[in-house]
Amino acid sequence: MKDLTHGPSPGFWWMLWRTGGLLPLLLALNTVMFGITSFGDLKTGLEFRTDGVVATADIVDRSARRVRGQDGSKTEYLVEFRYFVDQNPFQDQSKVSRALYDTSVIGSTRKVRYLLRNPKKVEFKLGETFARGKLMGWWALGFGVPTLLALWWKGVRAVDAIRAREFGVAERVTVVKLPKHKETKWGSYQLRWFDKDGEFGASLSSVVSGRLAPYPPYTTIEVFRGAKGRVWWVGDVGPRKSARPVPSAGKP
Repeated sequence: MKDLTHGPSPGFWWMLWRTGGLLPLLLALNTVMFGITSFGDLKTGLEFRTDGVVATADIVDRSARRVRGQDGSKTEYLVEFRYFVDQNPFQDQSKVSRALYDTSVIGSTRKVRYLLRNPKKVEFKLGETFARGKLMGWWALGFGVPTLLALWWKGVRAVDAIRAREFGVAERVTVVKLPKHKETKWGSYQLRWFDKDGEFGASLSSVVSGRLAPYPPYTTIEVFRGAKGRVWWVGDVGPRKSARPVPSAGKP
């Protein structure tokens, strides 16, 4: 985290990031991911309902193979089906679940539903695509609500920091020590001080001490006191912008 004592003064979104915006960001990414997946599955599921064709498919072959991905190696299960599209035989191999693979016996048949525009797009259980879309929608909602709560929780801190910088009381305090704030794998550091009223204050945490090295004990630093009493170090929130001079009404 950069020392902003000499600027620039961050706006809301950058201040949100500095005061803990990673949490709402991660939640928002999950919300978007599940939302996009839900929309796609619901759209395809509705297409299956309106334009899908139910057919009896012959199970021609099945196989399993090991594939390597980003999460390591895994087993893919493949089943080859043959059915008729517009009275013409159509044969294709599909990746299926382990349960469907185990119940697929070569030479047997099962009901499938395919799309006329793309016969390779198949439902092996009628309505499963739409049902999966609804489930993904619930997951999106499940992440969406915490996203809003986290954004509000962290956003309040970001707004308080900006308001303290622009409108709060500027004070001078003396650093008392630079301790490790949390005993984690990497550790994190804070500037700590006592104000003129003897109240304790601390900067935002930093995973490296280098940013705070120019402020050893007994250094005087500038802080801003917010409306709720929270004190913010200028190095965390940036310097206060100078007010523009008000033009005189008597000047031509």
